[in-house]
Amino acid sequence: MDETLANDLQAICPSANSSNTTVMDIRTPNKFDKKYYVDLVKHQGLFTSDQDLYSDSRTRDIVISFANDEKLFFEKFVMSMIKMGQLSVLTGTQGEIRRNCSVRNPDNPYLTTLVEDDQEGASEL
Repeated sequence: MDETLANDLQAICPSANSSNTTVMDIRTPNKFDKKYYVDLVKHQGLFTSDQDLYSDSRTRDIVISFANDEKLFFEKFVMSMIKMGQLSVLTGTQGEIRRNCSVRNPDNPYLTTLVEDDQEGASEL
């Protein structure tokens, strides 16, 4: 993480018990634009998982493309929202309540298949 941003965050949230909050996009926090990706290129991503999009060679070119081309970002965002809107809601035995919210339950073979199938679509970007 960028050292200046890290110091600023440390001042805002000095301890684990702090209830302070901060913006996720330091450049244009109240505007929907490409600056989130500019933040990542400048190592100013707030979350490790977000910053990893730039750090990982598999997704770095996508981040750079979006940081450089806002029109492309908007086009891909629209396509992604349409695709997400077409997902079926999983209910009953096909859905799950995660035991750990950051990890799929390992005993749900239906969801594992869906994730593996979607890997083929990831190459579209």
